[in-house]
Amino acid sequence: MVIVAVVLLAFTLFRTGQAIYRSQSREITAEIVGEERVSDDTARLWVDVTRKKTDEDAYCIIQAVDYNHAEVGRREFVIPAGGEDILRFDVELPTRGPLANGRVYGCSFDLPPYLDPQSSHLSAR
Repeated sequence: MVIVAVVLLAFTLFRTGQAIYRSQSREITAEIVGEERVSDDTARLWVDVTRKKTDEDAYCIIQAVDYNHAEVGRREFVIPAGGEDILRFDVELPTRGPLANGRVYGCSFDLPPYLDPQSSHLSAR
């Protein structure tokens, strides 16, 4: 019984260490800090983005989910180069149903070719 407990403790410590390493090695992260249902087909999410490299354009993908945790909306938004390493964005996104919560799908410095950081219609503000 003691051996099982020691093995479980070692495994838990190993997985915790992996999670800490992964979270600290990411160059860009985002966190949903607030959400609002604007209308039946529009949601607003407030997103805090933390970047290690502020001299490069980046983008994030966020999701709106309903009470069944099903995705009801998704949007990409560009984070232009410059500014502070932590920025807050309020992003409106169209939805197919009522908003219950927001999620971050992911962020990257590798912008797809169709996202132009100079385009005003992609601005999240």
